[in-house]
Amino acid sequence: MKIIHLPLLLLGLSMFNIDASHAAVLSFDDVTDEAETAIADGYAGLNWSNFWVQNPELSQVADFDSGFYNGVVSGAYSAFNGAGAGAAIASATPFDFASAYFASASRWGLEITLTGFRNGVQQGGSQLIVVNTDAARFFSFDFSGIDSLQFVADGGEEYLGSSYHFTMDNAAINTSAVPLPATASLFGSFLAGFIAARRRKG
Repeated sequence: MKIIHLPLLLLGLSMFNIDASHAAVLSFDDVTDEAETAIADGYAGLNWSNFWVQNPELSQVADFDSGFYNGVVSGAYSAFNGAGAGAAIASATPFDFASAYFASASRWGLEITLTGFRNGVQQGGSQLIVVNTDAARFFSFDFSGIDSLQFVADGGEEYLGSSYHFTMDNAAINTSAVPLPATASLFGSFLAGFIAARRRKG
């Protein structure tokens, strides 16, 4: 019985980066040291539309009960939708949006609808979450292999104000996602071919 040559096998395995994705939890504390600023395209390898970051203490947010304060999960900053309008994340390559913490800046029961797209086609259904001003809530999502994700805030009752601002922190985003079934299939084909070649030589 022939033994498969280990160095050649390892070389073949190196051709297939089974974990080619890059997972990151974005705390938004590395965007700026100013009170607030728009998130520039390229941050975390993504394009950002109408997403800003804010340090509520530096911005001197007047109401300490605001979700701008309570929505900060780690560090001093969180992201928010400018002017309370729609916002989006996009990328030239597929990404997964796994989870994040959200809060409402001023409305009680604010509804945020998240919708994922790939090549302009909606992927699956939209996901609706409901948030308040008193604390950031953790949500898990199943947006996988998308190239854009839209956020639209609406509804709720005026509590500390009438704006539709929401905050987002500690967002778990997996960029350059490679579907495992395809990678596993390629690896299986390589391994089968390698074994067959060794048998022919034996």
